[in-house]
Amino acid sequence: MPSPLLSKEEVIDRLALAFRDLGYEGTSLTLLSEATGLKKASLYYYFPGGKEEMASVVIEQVQAWFGENVFKPLKGEGTPASRLKKMTSALHRFYDGGTRACILDVFAIGQAGVMFSPHLAAALKAWEKLIAEVVVDAGIDKATARYRAEDALVSIEGALVYTRVTGSSKTFKRILSNLPDRLLAPAA
Repeated sequence: MPSPLLSKEEVIDRLALAFRDLGYEGTSLTLLSEATGLKKASLYYYFPGGKEEMASVVIEQVQAWFGENVFKPLKGEGTPASRLKKMTSALHRFYDGGTRACILDVFAIGQAGVMFSPHLAAALKAWEKLIAEVVVDAGIDKATARYRAEDALVSIEGALVYTRVTGSSKTFKRILSNLPDRLLAPAA
């Protein structure tokens, strides 16, 4: 049983794992309490808005992580290839080699979808735009860059679902490994 003396960040990390493993709909307050080792009253102390606030805070934490580890490198210095490789390396860490579900996936369906999809869609579109900008920096025209960025995100998300269903992360790893080359291939 985890120590009841957890920092709020540790509590959020454990909530994130529970939501990623079980989804919003499948995660009850009892399960969230078990995941954190905190009594329900303690969870309400941290999150007076209940499960919805917990999910919102998890989403904010994920967005902050992506901002620092994915978006910042895409906007940073270096060649387009090196910036994309930093992104794929970060994604490999975040998704634990493809074994962890995507927050976009688990918060986009059911009741959570109604509450969080508009916010998540904006974040996804921002990520797509940054990838497209890196591809344009490599000399690819804007229309092709936008298409490739969208295709890249669909490939990443699809590989995560495929991994979850098959239990094998080989496809996810291959998608990430090939992604910079696919994005930066000369236009036909």
